Amino acid sequence: MVLTEATLPSITSIIALVAAAIYWSGKWYRDKQIAETTVLNELDGLGKTRVEGKRIEGTVVVAGGSIAGLLTAKVCSNHFSRVLIVEPEGWLSTAAGTFDDKNSTKEGNGKKPNPRTRVQQYIAFHNYHVLTLLGLNRLFPSFEAEARKLDPIAIIPADGDLPKMLSVARPSYETLLRKFVRNECHNVEFVAGTVTGINLDASHQVAGLSRRVQSVNIRSQDGIETTEPVVLIAGKLFFSFSNYTAEVCILDCTGPTTAGLKWITAVDKSLQVSKDVYDPKMHYTTCEFQVDPSIMEKVEFPGGYSSGRALYVGVPDSRIEHRTMLMFRREHNTLQITCGGWDVTDRPRSVDDIRIFLQQIKGANPMPAYIFQILDALETNNCDLSATFHDARCPPCYIVKYHEVLDRLPTNFIALGDSLLRLNPVRGQGCTKAMVGAAILSDLLHKCQPEFDANTGSQVLPHDFAKNFFKEQHKRTESLWIETKADDYGWDTTVPVEGESLKEGAFLRWYGRNFVNLTTKSEYAALILFRSSMFIAPGSDAISPYVALLVAWTGLKEYFG
Repeated sequence: MVLTEATLPSITSIIALVAAAIYWSGKWYRDKQIAETTVLNELDGLGKTRVEGKRIEGTVVVAGGSIAGLLTAKVCSNHFSRVLIVEPEGWLSTAAGTFDDKNSTKEGNGKKPNPRTRVQQYIAFHNYHVLTLLGLNRLFPSFEAEARKLDPIAIIPADGDLPKMLSVARPSYETLLRKFVRNECHNVEFVAGTVTGINLDASHQVAGLSRRVQSVNIRSQDGIETTEPVVLIAGKLFFSFSNYTAEVCILDCTGPTTAGLKWITAVDKSLQVSKDVYDPKMHYTTCEFQVDPSIMEKVEFPGGYSSGRALYVGVPDSRIEHRTMLMFRREHNTLQITCGGWDVTDRPRSVDDIRIFLQQIKGANPMPAYIFQILDALETNNCDLSATFHDARCPPCYIVKYHEVLDRLPTNFIALGDSLLRLNPVRGQGCTKAMVGAAILSDLLHKCQPEFDANTGSQVLPHDFAKNFFKEQHKRTESLWIETKADDYGWDTTVPVEGESLKEGAFLRWYGRNFVNLTTKSEYAALILFRSSMFIAPGSDAISPYVALLVAWTGLKEYFG
């Protein structure tokens, strides 16, 4: 073919069409990933009531009043006439549950007492992703303003185009959340007790219909057993809710207890729900100091200590180091330093212990000088005297595979948060995972309409409600399990899932390591890592063809030196 001036326009048009096709196909794929692997599209419905504002008549039982339980109770309060939070720790059902004790009391050897006996990590270091604050602002429009009243630096301000984040200690977050639920959700009731089991609808079993929870058994603190009819039941760390009017719906939020698994297998001995478990042997100590900001004037932190929030986040390379360290400023002039790692037995009890711990950390880059300046200032000003320490041992991680038995689960039973999936807390994904579950639940409740059940003469949730919930939740959380497990398998001290080898996930570790290396040289890659790790972009952004090529090139350069 001979190119002439006449043929050039047609060639240009073909190139333009190809470029447009590539662009729109890429956009279609990314939009699909956003819809299927994130809850960004579900956020807007979080704080909204049902169409016409008419709630479904019936009771939802939430087993457990921790983070996941409170978020779920708020979501359900927009859809059901009555929500019952059953919380084993009685003081949380009283006015005391809405006041955070700011006094730093100590036990022997500087240990800090834990007021939440059933939540080991309650006073341990916590961090929250961007998605958490996005969801909270939709659930409670005044949340950010109230958080700033707690402390002006409770919200990390936006930096350029980056969104804001919540940054407070776990007790402050949970207390503030509970206060909002008590003050704004007037159809939510708090009961001190424990959900001990569920009862299925016998009429459905006889008729051969989908199984449905009809009621839940609750034991009060005094040992009195009662039965509560429910519409929906769900759970996480002691969390479940009930069904519509004459029916039960239960949500398992009982966390590590995974009570929901016990409930459903107790009423159906033939139901086998598999559970993968591995142990990263993660230990860490949260060291907390009361700090007058004026003593940090000489600290050479970028922008100054007083303007800082996340002072340091260590990401160890599993090939050379087991230790990690995090340092955050918190509300009420508190400084939290977390020292820990994989199969690490150090238990700091002083500033000097922390210094020794940090000096042992191996990495590609030395520890920033300002870290040791902060430690020097703490020591010089006798901050050890007010310091408290909390040791935590991360229990084994697990995933309960409800998604494999969807057709055998009760139609009004769901599980979310730690009752479904527990991860190594080092990435701070626990509270965000609870928000993901709440957003999915909210979206499904907005879409569903109660159905008339001829067997009971009452309204019930659609027969595929639980099935759809577990299916949607699995699509959003499966990658968290895969990626975190692959990362933990990088340490030879980790005990893998039965039948698996620590060699599994090797490529993911290689890719992740080189992706992090790339972010030190590319702002584009750093932004992608930030957004995807903060749950405000699909993980597929990190493996797009262009990014994958950059990561591969980074890996090759490291390999060949």
